[in-house]
Amino acid sequence: MNKQKEILNIAKKDLELNEEFKIEIKKMRIKAASISFKNRTIRLNKDFIDGDDELIKYLIYHELVHYKLKTRDHGKNFYELLYLKLGEEFVKQQERKAMEKLLKLNGF
Repeated sequence: MNKQKEILNIAKKDLELNEEFKIEIKKMRIKAASISFKNRTIRLNKDFIDGDDELIKYLIYHELVHYKLKTRDHGKNFYELLYLKLGEEFVKQQERKAMEKLLKLNGF
């Protein structure tokens, strides 16, 4: 959990978020991660925290961008900010990796 907290703190600073957030590790079938706006809790899929720090970084940034923009949508503003912070190629690589893991977890 220390590595996730470290990444969370870097991402919060980078996105200029001063709120406190919690990280929960949870078994999820169809999601890599999620965020509760109300409780400021980021939930990471248990099967996604196997030491892949780049994927964890992407998931944490992804959820914090949702929080910062106060939207659950993946629209133009969402991707502009995510690409600005992480780079378009990095984001696309991590999205592919997350999708492949979800498909594998669900028997595809």
